[in-house]
Amino acid sequence: MKKISIILLLCGLTLAGCQSFLFTILALTKGTDVPPKYDILLKGEKRVAVVPRSGYSNTYELQNAPREIARHVNTLLDLKVQNKKLRVVEQAKVETWLDNCDNDFGSFAEVGRDKSIKADIVIGFDIVGFQIRDPQNAHLIQGKCQVYVTAMDCATGKTLASDSLIIVDPPSMPKPGNPVEEAKFRPEFVRVVAEQIAALFHHHDPNRLRRMDVDSML
Repeated sequence: MKKISIILLLCGLTLAGCQSFLFTILALTKGTDVPPKYDILLKGEKRVAVVPRSGYSNTYELQNAPREIARHVNTLLDLKVQNKKLRVVEQAKVETWLDNCDNDFGSFAEVGRDKSIKADIVIGFDIVGFQIRDPQNAHLIQGKCQVYVTAMDCATGKTLASDSLIIVDPPSMPKPGNPVEEAKFRPEFVRVVAEQIAALFHHHDPNRLRRMDVDSML
């Protein structure tokens, strides 16, 4: 009888330990996500379009960066915004509209109101600075981007959110890089910029965002 009691006690302790372990695993899996700075996409049935715009010309470094960034933002919003009623307009439709108007438009809401887009909200952004090389030394790589983000209600033209981001990667100092490394770094930096923009509108781990600069160097 005594042996049975000891066995039952040990089983209970083991189960308790397993339960505690499972709670720990669940907590780690859940992560440390925080709400977005702007929650405009989280509730209600909405159709959102992502619209890039560039306010300056740099044929070598800029190239198609605004559109590349927009494609990533589009995908991230579709995957990470916690609203099953959210619909993200196909980025190809937005790019076709921009091509037809030669990227010349008055406001982001104008794009969303077009019958080919039919968006309720536009997440637009202006790229006013984008570089992947140190201007003082062509052999050093450091991504820098300044972007203004604007969310607009297409029906009213009202600004729902407005933010300015300055993104530097690596954050501390440039790193040496040859043309091959530069070519690899550029799409990674584009992704970093897109994740910073999208995180304004979806739950995210702020520690993960701070680590993106390190991750992009791997």
